[in-house]
Amino acid sequence: MNDAPVPNIYNTEDISGGTFDTPKEEVPQYSRREILLSAAVAVLSFLFVKYIIFNITGFFTTGVFIALITAATVYLRKKGFKFSRLNIAIAVILYIFSFVFSITANSFIKGLNTVFLCAASAYYIYSVAAEKRDIERFLPFAMIKAVFAYPFSKFGAQSAIAADSLKKSKVSGIILPIFIGLLLTVPLTAVVGALLMSADDGLAKMLSGLTNRIFSYKLSLIAAELMLTIPCSLYIFGMIYANSFRKDISVLDDEQCANKLDSARVISNLIVYTAVTPICILYVMFFISQASYFLSAFANSLPEGYSYADYARQGFFELFAVSLINLMVITVMSLHSKSGRNKSAALKFYNVMLSIFTLILIATAISKMVMYISVYGLTQLRFYTTWFMLLLAVIFIMIIVKQFRYDFRFARHISIAFTIMFGFLCFSRPDSIIAAYNIEMYNAGYLNELDTSAIMELSDDAVLTAFNKGAVSAKDAEKRFERRLKSDTFNRYNISTMMLEK
Repeated sequence: MNDAPVPNIYNTEDISGGTFDTPKEEVPQYSRREILLSAAVAVLSFLFVKYIIFNITGFFTTGVFIALITAATVYLRKKGFKFSRLNIAIAVILYIFSFVFSITANSFIKGLNTVFLCAASAYYIYSVAAEKRDIERFLPFAMIKAVFAYPFSKFGAQSAIAADSLKKSKVSGIILPIFIGLLLTVPLTAVVGALLMSADDGLAKMLSGLTNRIFSYKLSLIAAELMLTIPCSLYIFGMIYANSFRKDISVLDDEQCANKLDSARVISNLIVYTAVTPICILYVMFFISQASYFLSAFANSLPEGYSYADYARQGFFELFAVSLINLMVITVMSLHSKSGRNKSAALKFYNVMLSIFTLILIATAISKMVMYISVYGLTQLRFYTTWFMLLLAVIFIMIIVKQFRYDFRFARHISIAFTIMFGFLCFSRPDSIIAAYNIEMYNAGYLNELDTSAIMELSDDAVLTAFNKGAVSAKDAEKRFERRLKSDTFNRYNISTMMLEK
C-alpha cells in the first residue's frame, strides 16, 4: 500500500570500528500522500479547536466538519479502499448533520451534534478501512476501537513522519539556524530593550503598548488554541493513519467479542430470577393500586384533589428514573446471566415483562407531560425530556422484539432509530417549536399568559419565531440581540441569527 522503503531501524557502526546493533526509533511508513494529509489535518485541527471546541459558530463549524470528512474520504479513496453502501450512507449522514450548526442558534443542540459527528466520523473511517457492509453486531466494541484504540495506537505517527520528512528536506538546513539565532537573540534583545526604555520615555510607552498587545486576551486565546491544536491533530491523523495502515493493529473479531461476553456471564440464573421476581410483583401491585390515578393521565382528566401542576409533576421524574433502572437491570441480566447466547425461556419472560412494565410507565409519564404542556406551555426541559422518553420507548420495544428473534440486528436497528430521532431533534429547531407552540396556544386561549421573557432567554431560533408571529417587538428583539452579542459574538453565523439581525 506504500511505495516508500521501510527505514533501517538499526545502527551497526561503532566508534572503534566494530559493529553492534542499537535499536533506533522506527519511523512510520509514509509517502507524499501522508505528508499532504498531515499538513491538511494540522490546519483543520486548528480550525476545529477554534470553531468547534472554543466557539461553535455556525457556517464556519459546518465548513470545518465538511472539510474534515472530505479530506478523510479523499485520502481513503486514494489509498484504494472501496466504499460500500453503508460507508456511503454514513458519509451522507455526516454531511447532512454538518449543516445543523448553520440552521440553528441552539448551543445545546450544537453541542450534542458535535459529539454525534465526532463519534460517527470515527466509525465512518473505521468502517471504510475495515470494509464493513453492515453495522456489526458488536457495535460497542467497534466504537471503542474507532474512537480510542486505533487513534491512540498511532498518536505519535504524525510527529514522527513530520520530523523524518523535515530531516530529509533541504529546508531544514535553513530553518534550524534561523530558529537557533532567534532563540539566542531573545535574552540579548530583552536586555537592550530594557536599557533603551530607561533612556527614553517615548520608546518605553511604545514597547509597553506592544507588550500589552502580545499578552492581551486575544493573543492568549490564540496561544491556548495552538496548544490544543497539537494533540487534536495527532489524534485525528493517528485515527486515519491507524485505519489505513492495518498491518499492526488489533482487528475486531466477532468470535473474540462473543467470547468476552461469554466470560462475563457469571451470575447464576436462579439469582437473577430471585432478584427480579419481587420487582415484577411490586410493579403489579403498584399498577393495581394506582389504576385510577394512571388512567386519568390517558383520559386527560385530573384525579380528585390534584391541580394540573401537582398531578403532572407528581412522580414524573420518579417514573423516568425507574425506566432507566429497568433498562440497566435488563442489560445486566442479558450480559451477565449464565444463560449464554441462547437465553432461557424464563430470562426472556422477565425481559419482556420488565419491558412491558416500563413501556406502561413511559406512556403514563408522557401522557402526564402532554397534559402539563397543554396547560402551562412548552419549555426546553419538557421538550428534551419527552424526546428522550420516546427514545427509551423505542429501545424497550426493540428489546421485546429481540427476545423472540435472535437474529434481530439490535445494534443496527438502534443506530437507525437513534439517527432518525436525533435528526428530528436537531433539524426541528426545538426553540422555534417551543416559541411557536406557546404563542399559538396563547392566541387560541388555552394558555392564560404568554411568558415573552422566557422566550427571550432562549436562542435566536425562538426570538425570530416570536418576532415573525408578532409576539416580540422589533425594539425588544434588537436590545436582546445587542446584549447577547456582547457575550457571544461568535454564535451569530447561522440562519436564525442572521435573519434576526436583518
